[in-house]
Amino acid sequence: MDAGTESFLVFAVIAFAFGVGSIILNRLLGARRVKSYLQDLTYECGEEAEGSAMVDFPTHHYVFAIVFVAVDVLGFFLALWAVSLKAFAAAGVWLIPSLVVGIFTVVSLLAIYYVLRGEHSLWV
Repeated sequence: MDAGTESFLVFAVIAFAFGVGSIILNRLLGARRVKSYLQDLTYECGEEAEGSAMVDFPTHHYVFAIVFVAVDVLGFFLALWAVSLKAFAAAGVWLIPSLVVGIFTVVSLLAIYYVLRGEHSLWV
């Protein structure tokens, strides 16, 4: 085995021993378990549930977060393409990769536009 595998296995054994040892020491040295009627409720912290769980939750922040991730991924792919275009240009083949990346960019931007168009709070 190489040094990387050995150090990973040592780390895994130490982590496993720490986890199992913590559980065993908690059972041996810890306080007794106290059963309460509150543990069977929705919230175990002691708060009584009030009101309805059916609320109108705004989701447009999540849509913006997903669009942000999509734009980041698009930028990452375009940066990788720009770096690898040097090798394609040196080989004399640059048109087909450029067309593929252009089509990919257009489809990605259309998908982002479609997602944002469906978000009603943008246009109200």
